[in-house]
Amino acid sequence: MASVSDYGAHVLSWAPAGEQPVVWRPKAIYLKEGTAIRGGVPIIFPWFNSGFEDGHVASKTPKHGFARNSFWHYDEEGSSDTLLRYTLDSSEIDADILSQFVSGPNPQFHAVYTIEVSRELTMLLTVYNDGDEPLSYEEALHTYLQVGDAEQSQVCGLEGADYLDTVLDGDPRCSQGDEPVTFQGMVDRIYYSADTLELRDPVLQRTIIVAKQGAAQTVVWNPGEQAGNAIGDLSNGEWRGFVCVEAVNNRDCAVVVPPHDSHTLQQTLSVKH
Repeated sequence: MASVSDYGAHVLSWAPAGEQPVVWRPKAIYLKEGTAIRGGVPIIFPWFNSGFEDGHVASKTPKHGFARNSFWHYDEEGSSDTLLRYTLDSSEIDADILSQFVSGPNPQFHAVYTIEVSRELTMLLTVYNDGDEPLSYEEALHTYLQVGDAEQSQVCGLEGADYLDTVLDGDPRCSQGDEPVTFQGMVDRIYYSADTLELRDPVLQRTIIVAKQGAAQTVVWNPGEQAGNAIGDLSNGEWRGFVCVEAVNNRDCAVVVPPHDSHTLQQTLSVKH
């Protein structure tokens, strides 16, 4: 069972039959044009956060790009009971926003997003470069995963991987070591790993499997108590109910698509007990 909004082609929730929700959504969802939906799976494109350019964090707006704040076209003919297909074209985006692309001010592209729903949830974002110059962008499937308590959850499979710790000044490059990722306070890291991961949840007594293709990195995020309770569209304590594990290409791993070619980012979720 899944629910999806045309605004942002945003997966709001998903649960396999007989299971508790896997994709997390807050108690209240606020819908307002120009404002991103909290929770679910926002599509981050064509820049991550405020962007990255010439080796430095940039100041692009809107935050995380325009894809999550745009109305995508639902392709009824290309969809079915178990597959949803959405499209977005550069011709529909304001020129001032498009001018922030790293690869040039007049990008020509169209994006196709497909959501396959079964015992697994598979999300595929394919970007086609319709222009005559290379197209460069950042992207992520910013997946909120439901857990019983973030502070008791662990992400396994990143042992030994390097990461950028964006909680610390200067975003220093660190190494994970031999232990799983745990959540005591804010965690906001860009891991240089595309391995399949396990989110182990002792409270809900299950493990969520996160598999990726077309991704060079994985972002792991939970705001922790202080920052989580300060998020305006969440109630106190809601931060405990999710951990974000995201298929990502950003910063020095930004995608470059040759003219008249394409790139696909894929993330698949499943559950085991």
